Amino acid sequence: MKHYYGQQAAEYAPLPPLFAARFRLGTVVTGVSLAIGTLLVLALTAFINSTLHGRSLPRSPLGTAMLLLPTMCVLGTAVVVLSARRCLQGDYLVIARARSTRTALAWCFTALSVSCLLALTTSALVDLWSSHARFGFTELLATFANFAIGLIGYAAGLWYVRPSVRTLEKFSDHPIW
Repeated sequence: MKHYYGQQAAEYAPLPPLFAARFRLGTVVTGVSLAIGTLLVLALTAFINSTLHGRSLPRSPLGTAMLLLPTMCVLGTAVVVLSARRCLQGDYLVIARARSTRTALAWCFTALSVSCLLALTTSALVDLWSSHARFGFTELLATFANFAIGLIGYAAGLWYVRPSVRTLEKFSDHPIW
């Protein structure tokens, strides 16, 4: 690659203006949607639990933690996706910042996967609601919904901070790659 505006190609990568505009708006829309979707899943789960069990959260701290841990991981992913805007400088992608954002996204997704497995395992092994139903619908709903929302956030975040050449060619007026 050539040098652009006195910068080395290893530090900055040029982006098509249309993709850069989509990057700026898309990260905000994606991050806010992740946060709102996660909070709606938590509210729906609490509502269903209040009608089924008489309370919205389990009485045990372990049960509450296992219900809230995947939610916190998705909210962490939403924050990382929202902060991905710092990877842009004009219409250029700052390579070092994009790399750190990808690493943060990978950590968030790993934490989400582990927390979902812990939540499902705890729900299967421990009677969280003291109603002798060891594996309930609400635990499955919350865990799989949070995992799906987190997976969408992870994929969208990677699409922004690590665009493929094909994606950049779609947004470009003239191919420079």
